[in-house]
Amino acid sequence: MNLAAQRNETAVEISNSGSPSAINIGWLTVRVLLALGLMAIAANCFLKYLWWAAKSSALAGIPKVAAEWRAAGARVSLFGWSFLLLEIASVFVFFSLIRFRSVQTSKLRNALRCISSLIVTTVGTTLLALVLSWIKQAP
Repeated sequence: MNLAAQRNETAVEISNSGSPSAINIGWLTVRVLLALGLMAIAANCFLKYLWWAAKSSALAGIPKVAAEWRAAGARVSLFGWSFLLLEIASVFVFFSLIRFRSVQTSKLRNALRCISSLIVTTVGTTLLALVLSWIKQAP
């Protein structure tokens, strides 16, 4: 019985020591995959936004296709707002993932976390949009 108590104390000490446990690593992996998924969907929405904006611009002023022009304008709005909301969600997920433990002041730490999450999300979505555009244009 004493041996079991010592094992429990050792387990508690290991989990409180700051070393990552299997549960923490699993949750971290889920959040990273969630952020990557949000960025991929945002990149796709951005490409669709560009497509429908170009189509709406091409149809503007032609009376024969006025209904198509209005529909294209609605899709531009839909995909534009979807892109923005998905990017904001991705920034929040990355903000929760990034830690700067060496920075002492919380305002500076949060500012650095916000800036770095914005940079990671912007660069990641840009690269995913580039890859998706190559994939979609492949014969």
